[in-house]
Amino acid sequence: MTLERRSRQRFPLDLALRFTANKGRRSQIQGHGDVVNISSSGVAFRTESELTPGLSIAASLAWPVALNGDCVLRVTVEGRVVRVENGLAVMSVARHEFRTGGRVGAPARTEMEALKRRLDGMLATAGAAHQCAV
Repeated sequence: MTLERRSRQRFPLDLALRFTANKGRRSQIQGHGDVVNISSSGVAFRTESELTPGLSIAASLAWPVALNGDCVLRVTVEGRVVRVENGLAVMSVARHEFRTGGRVGAPARTEMEALKRRLDGMLATAGAAHQCAV
């Protein structure tokens, strides 16, 4: 049995992510990846970019639920790269911000509603598991 050291619950997501990591004053790494899981204090994502622990990083991803059902949201997170292993990078989140990105069209609204139902189900399952463990 492995010891769980995370202080926050992580939620599995499959979302595209863009990031910029700062190597120094004038050197940046820009890249993209796929979110594996997310919590209020961290994001784990797969990337082919060469990241190293300690780098300052800012990332942006499309939030899977629209504001009021029809306004696309993006969340930006800032923090540091904590760990990198076999293409999986983990960043801490020191700051986050939601930004609006326009209205959702009818086809996108259907996809957003399906994602919302999926997330609601995952959150309900996670909440029930957490209550049972207490």
